Amino acid sequence: MRKKLIAGLIMVCMLCSVSYAEDSESSWTDYFSIAWDSFCEWVVSWFTSDEPEAVEISPDILPPHIASEWNALTNTLGDTLTLRDKQDTLPNYAFFGEDKSTNARKINELLDRVISMLTNGEAGDVRKQSNELRERIRTQRIELYELRNKRITAPEKSSMLMFWKLTKDKADKQISELEESIRHNETALKEVNLKLTNALRKIGLELDESQIEILMNSATGDDLMQNTIIFSNVKSIVAKLEELSQNDTNSIEITRRYTGMYLVLNDLLIHTQEELVKKIDETYKPRLNEIIREAETLRYDALRKSRMDTYTETQRLSFETNAESNGMTIRVANLYIALLDSQREGTMESIRSLKLNRDLAENTYRTVRSSGELRGLIHSGLSLFDAVNELKMPELKIFESDAMRIEFEKISGRLKN
Repeated sequence: MRKKLIAGLIMVCMLCSVSYAEDSESSWTDYFSIAWDSFCEWVVSWFTSDEPEAVEISPDILPPHIASEWNALTNTLGDTLTLRDKQDTLPNYAFFGEDKSTNARKINELLDRVISMLTNGEAGDVRKQSNELRERIRTQRIELYELRNKRITAPEKSSMLMFWKLTKDKADKQISELEESIRHNETALKEVNLKLTNALRKIGLELDESQIEILMNSATGDDLMQNTIIFSNVKSIVAKLEELSQNDTNSIEITRRYTGMYLVLNDLLIHTQEELVKKIDETYKPRLNEIIREAETLRYDALRKSRMDTYTETQRLSFETNAESNGMTIRVANLYIALLDSQREGTMESIRSLKLNRDLAENTYRTVRSSGELRGLIHSGLSLFDAVNELKMPELKIFESDAMRIEFEKISGRLKN
């Protein structure tokens, strides 16, 4: 609408110019008379070509939340495509004006906007509820730990002048309320996880409650869950593009636009997968190796001191317990690394497949010979998305005991913070 108004203003200005020219020089009048019709057509087409009218989309293929945001989504994809086309023509660096880096930053901002739209829906909403409950429980447990420590030094009663001071009775009451709240939130979390299991089943991901628990407690779990939800929504969008391409068989520009959207969606999927690999390589695995080195040092020190006669028998037993605890940390951290390696390998395989598909989409976008060619490309892409969207959970043999499960959660907490 904004562009149409601009186009109208330009045409008004040109009419004024023509009117003025008629009063001054007939040669200018002749010039504008000859060019006016073609100029009007050019102005209208130029200002409105990249601003399609809103399209009513029925949610027969699309999830309701995608259908409701279809026009905003496709417009954002179209804007991303426009910036993507400019990228190769821009200089590497410009003191004034745009360059490759500023343009790439704009592209990333638009892709982030698309990702935000694609992480909504039933599975996305339940995932957010699960994360909020986990964070609330984690915060409450820290608060409970601090409160129990404060209770140790709290007085039995508070004086009249310091009536606000924490007493043992007040601490007991707050501890009881916190424990009840934690139990309530843990029950709510189990219910939300059941909803999440059902929501993921609807988008083709079969995970039981124990796998959901492992996934959500792991450092990469939320990223994997988000990527799965994005894949599912992208598949729905691509299916809709396939349907629309069958209806618009005569317009090369519309066919090119659909192909470009498909290309941008491929880029988006590659980006989300590469971000996960980057986190594994640059954040999680280095941190796990630090945890292992620290635990090995502490274990060696504890074992050495557990054999020294200078310590009492009770102290030596405590050192042995510490050594066993650090040994547990080392075993779980190594299993954690194996889990991340398995996830990374599967993600890299997905990236390789997506890049091959992206190369074909890029070539098709730049040539666009027929709508039939587009339909074939999109149809083959749907099959690919089916393959890479399958989140294969590796054989998880970490939880051989409750102690290992607790240690896994502790390490995950250290990786996330």
